[in-house]
Amino acid sequence: MGATASVPDTIDVDEITFNTGKWRLSKRQISSLWTRFYELDRDGRGDAKGYKGYLDAVDLGRVPKFNQNPIAKRLIKVIFDDFGSNGKLTFRQFVDFMSTFAQRERGSHNQRRRSSAQTITSTTKTDLESIRYCPNDTARTRKIKFIFRMYDVDHDGRLSKEDVQEILKMMVGQISDEEASIIAEKVVGEFTERQTNSTVSLENFESTLHTLDFNDKMGLKLLK
Repeated sequence: MGATASVPDTIDVDEITFNTGKWRLSKRQISSLWTRFYELDRDGRGDAKGYKGYLDAVDLGRVPKFNQNPIAKRLIKVIFDDFGSNGKLTFRQFVDFMSTFAQRERGSHNQRRRSSAQTITSTTKTDLESIRYCPNDTARTRKIKFIFRMYDVDHDGRLSKEDVQEILKMMVGQISDEEASIIAEKVVGEFTERQTNSTVSLENFESTLHTLDFNDKMGLKLLK
């Protein structure tokens, strides 16, 4: 078995830990993430671990079973758009993304209950402003925003029938425009009480999904 890669001295683990905010990761978790980052970072031949010092789309495609996901390309695009820069994901950015899917926020049981009960309100924000990540977001809110942004193909801050159609085509592949349109209209209708030509706001999206436990359904065991 090969030796586990150690976090280099050039990376300030204390700073990264602090910057994960209310999702505060431990040094052990940061170290685990570095090992994963190091293993994914390869040269053009797929060799030489830790070669570039950042991850690109090809590197993320090496995640086991990731290439079997029909919307993998869309997922990678959102990851780089939201957390990376110029098609690159540094270790700090990698931690920022991964901390979004930490199993639990630190704090007391009562604090977690209050966090999970918190809902998204955007009464004073534009649609685009409401879907931006904020330092005060709970882990659950951050996950919901990420899912929403993944489905918001045209990135206008609302989910339309056309957005859902695009995702359906990615997921299903062989589906006619007519079939995709019918399914997409029904999906959007679930969030908008079937109002004609309606689009889904982040608040509508969150309120419809409020019964799901996102900390469990969308957690990464790597961060336990």
